[in-house]
Order: sequence, then C-alpha cells, then structure tokens
Amino acid sequence: MAFKSITEYNNERYSGMFLLKNDGDSADVIFMYKSIQDVLMCDTHYIKSENHSGYVQCLGSRSCPACERNIRVQPKLFIPLYVIESNTILFWDRSIRFQQQLENDVFSKFPNPSEFVFRITRHGAAGDINTRYSIQAIGKNNVLDYEGILSKLDVEFPEYYNSICKDWTSQDYNEHLSATSSNASVDVDSMPEYKLSPRKLTQVSEMPDILESSLESDIASEDKVDF
Repeated sequence: MAFKSITEYNNERYSGMFLLKNDGDSADVIFMYKSIQDVLMCDTHYIKSENHSGYVQCLGSRSCPACERNIRVQPKLFIPLYVIESNTILFWDRSIRFQQQLENDVFSKFPNPSEFVFRITRHGAAGDINTRYSIQAIGKNNVLDYEGILSKLDVEFPEYYNSICKDWTSQDYNEHLSATSSNASVDVDSMPEYKLSPRKLTQVSEMPDILESSLESDIASEDKVDF
C-alpha cells in the first residue's frame, strides 16, 4: 500500500532528529559533549531515493557522485542531545552558522556541558523562517553522566553519527542515484509527437436510417460538453 498516515511519514522522515515544532515548545536535554573538541561538522548531501531519504556524507568534489550531479552541499552540525523525558539521544540538525550560538550560550560558560542540564526553547511559529532558539542551563546533571548515558543506550561516538548522516562509498552513491534517476527522469527526445486522429465515420452511410440518425445525435451531443 503506497498510502501511509502522516504520523508514519513524519516518524520516518524525522527519525533520530530533535524537533521543537511550535512556538514556546521546550525540552530539557544534556549535550553529549565533554569539550568543544567533541563538536563535529560535516559536508553533506540530502539524498532522496527509493530506499533512502536523508543526509549522506560528501566524499569531496573530485570523487563524490552527488557533487558530479550538482546536488547541493550542505555544511551541517548534528548536535547530539540526550533528551531526558524520552530517554533517547537525538540529533539537532543545525547549519554551520549555529556554531556561534553554541559557543556563546554553552561552551563559554560550561566547558564540559555534559555535566549540566539545559533547556532549549523555540521562539517562532511552525514554518517561520525567523525562528530562533534559546539555550539555558537550569541545573547540574544528576540524571546520568556522559559515560552512563552511552552505556545505558549502547551508543558509541563518533560511530553513532552514521545513524543520522550515512557514510556511503562511491558505489553506494551510484546505486541510489541511479535508481533515483531511472525513476524520475524521462527521455523527452525519444517521445513521439502527438497526432490528432480524425473520427472515422466511413460506415455511417451503410447503417440503417434509425442507427445513422442516432449516431449523428450522439456526435452532436459530444460536441456540447459542459465544463
């Protein structure tokens, strides 16, 4: 069945991502960083194919099949957050420009942010391009320390980043991009020109009068279609 509920669609599309959808929404989190050296960025492509829709690491313009197809490169920060309420590690998808706020609001005051609980709050309605976020430390972390979180959820870094941004080979890229191209592209040059074929009424004169009259009536009615 091709149809799916909007809930299923959103769960698939945003799986593993930290989201605050509406103005005023907030969440209490622990940044999965022990120092600013743990902050990683990545040049990515967003790939949509039959079997995958999501971010993939760029292989570099000289050898990357996505770059060769002019798929936009997006420098990204995927900020790992332990969300206390849901007991999960989710990634906050941010552009590289968010680095400045991360440094100002977090690392300038808390060199090891994993030792504290922060509240992230959204300021902006859903879909508002001017949406901003506030990040405020609200207490010391007495929930689980960094190693305890990793152990409890059986997670290791940096390997866990692959769950939000795939590490593909050139062959992986080509297989997915070929499948996408074969389904999405149309060879326009090979399509024949449309030719209007006249209606063939060559046998009308051989029909009985009653049938001929009926046919002419049907044709007249077809020419008066209401739209």
